[in-house]
Amino acid sequence: MKSLRRSPTKLGLLLVLVILCTGCDSVLNEEPKTFLSEEGVFSSQAGADAATKGIYASLRNFSYYDRWFTAMVEMHADYVNGRGSQAPVGQYQLNAQNIGRIGDMYGAIYESINRANSVISGVPDIDMDPNLKNQYLGEARFLRALGYFNLVRLFGGVPLRTQPTKGSETDLPRASEDEVYSLIMEDLQFAENNLPGSYDQSSHGRATSWAAKTLLADVYLTLERWGDAAAKAREVMDSGEFSLVQVSSSEDFHTKMFGPGVTSYPEEIFSIQYTQSIPAGWLGWLHKPAAGYSSGGVFAWWGELDSFIGQGEWATENSSDLRRNAFLYSGEETQYLDPTINMLFSKFRGSPADEGVDMPIMRYAEPILIFAEAATMANGGPTSEAYEAVNMIRRRAYGQDPAVADPGGVDLSSGLSQEAFRDSVLLERGKEFIMERKRWFDLVRTGTALEIIQGLGKPITEKYLKWPIAQEEIDNNGALTEDDQNPGW
Repeated sequence: MKSLRRSPTKLGLLLVLVILCTGCDSVLNEEPKTFLSEEGVFSSQAGADAATKGIYASLRNFSYYDRWFTAMVEMHADYVNGRGSQAPVGQYQLNAQNIGRIGDMYGAIYESINRANSVISGVPDIDMDPNLKNQYLGEARFLRALGYFNLVRLFGGVPLRTQPTKGSETDLPRASEDEVYSLIMEDLQFAENNLPGSYDQSSHGRATSWAAKTLLADVYLTLERWGDAAAKAREVMDSGEFSLVQVSSSEDFHTKMFGPGVTSYPEEIFSIQYTQSIPAGWLGWLHKPAAGYSSGGVFAWWGELDSFIGQGEWATENSSDLRRNAFLYSGEETQYLDPTINMLFSKFRGSPADEGVDMPIMRYAEPILIFAEAATMANGGPTSEAYEAVNMIRRRAYGQDPAVADPGGVDLSSGLSQEAFRDSVLLERGKEFIMERKRWFDLVRTGTALEIIQGLGKPITEKYLKWPIAQEEIDNNGALTEDDQNPGW
């Protein structure tokens, strides 16, 4: 799929809803028969449903989660390197090509936001069931919040577009980070109060109130609102709606959670849906063709063994932590063309015949680890509940029952300081969320990105903590000038 090079500020000028897309799939997508005006789409409940599904489809954009967002966020972290044209990213030497890819990603996120804005603007005037209307609005506001959360963490303050983009209405100055976060929290609070807790199977994959609560907990964590983050995460934990998937082998992670045959699992909170007819294009960027984990493969993202993935118990494939061999694989089986590429990521793998692997955005391990960290920071040290939370994740990782204590075994020892306990939680997050786009954000929000990455001998500098605003935005947004670019770019 060719990436969009259109300015993110001009996406609404077509007077056509981009929310109706080609190549769309079943539950959360609507295949168009023709192009419709906004007025035509938002004249019926069916149109509102199709428009809402179109927001979900935008998450699979080549330049959003399906490729460049995932690539750039992961390769900026400490445990991933890039290969080929992406090699400069992992070495913090962005060239014009990769800055352009970041610009494409920026535009793709705004396209998703614009689709959400169309629903938020158009649905209120439809004569339809008010509860269903609020559901559609809740879904749109959840997905808009997700887009702005990604933007503000990567770029800082950005233009705050809350209406479908039309002409000069797109000329907006950069909002402050506080203003962006204020909208994010407002959207998520609306979503958690108006979305259902679950759907029937025909609507599997739509955002729920629990997804909104989990994302809101993550926002509070990022803003260091420790008490709010712990409380919101605890709501999800106490809901009884989710449970950690138990495993007894490394392969169980694939067959029970991350493989193409898995359509849902007890830990899933919110995922981007893929099927055989709409394969996960990002799989080919993880693997080498000889691995048999995708229909092709360019193995563009590979592991940095000097980071946590090659240290401690994870240094060898004899690790008792089942995640190590579930999430990583080496080149001993003629997997590589270049012997310097000594580790790839096998957490997500399909087959040449089936690449319908869903991409998790949030799963139950996240509110558990958010709670462990936030409760510790709020209380000035780890509580017994915080210990139990992180130990649940550790027990599962070693093939044990998450609910059964293992003092003297895999459980963290008591008596850790606040700093030591938080470091342990962050390491656990690093291992648990490999290739789930969490690590870079953790390094930045904890202020450890420069220290950890420079410690690997990589030339990261301060400017990489805020990425370059898309040049198309600066060129086409009349309210911006070159002075509005982030420092150093």
